[in-house]
Amino acid sequence: MSNDKTSTLILSPDERGNYVTWAKGKRQVRGLLTGAGYKAVGLFRPRKENRDEFSIMAQKEGIAYRVTVSRIPGAELYFTPNPLTY
Repeated sequence: MSNDKTSTLILSPDERGNYVTWAKGKRQVRGLLTGAGYKAVGLFRPRKENRDEFSIMAQKEGIAYRVTVSRIPGAELYFTPNPLTY
């Protein structure tokens, strides 16, 4: 199964400029996932591993997904299914 791209879930810029802060970006990602019916599972990958990307596990209807999104305004969330859950 390939990466599913959901174009309706995108990050918005910070009100102070054309960027996404780490703290507000994490809130946005969790809010977008919840609004789309996903449940965020666990913690985000540490910033020191890749500071330009958010990554977290999410679950919907018993299937786990790795959700990744770049830290730029307008970036789309990418869902990669975990092969052990379907």
